[in-house]
Amino acid sequence: MACVNETGALTESARKLLTVIRTEAKTVEDIAKEASLPLFKVRSSVRELAENDFLFEKEPAKYMVTFLGNKRLEAME
Repeated sequence: MACVNETGALTESARKLLTVIRTEAKTVEDIAKEASLPLFKVRSSVRELAENDFLFEKEPAKYMVTFLGNKRLEAME
């Protein structure tokens, strides 16, 4: 599941994941459950979002949205 398109914009699936994580740190299992997406897709998306500096690992195995991730979400609202 691609999270960033060729122009650097977030895809709809990335927006959905970041929105789920926006308010508190969550595990990939929690993210998958709340986003109603398969765990394997969420794992790969979280990895891609972290590589693009939209997420960071706040504590072991829990992820939060970065400043850049929040800015991109705000731009889509």
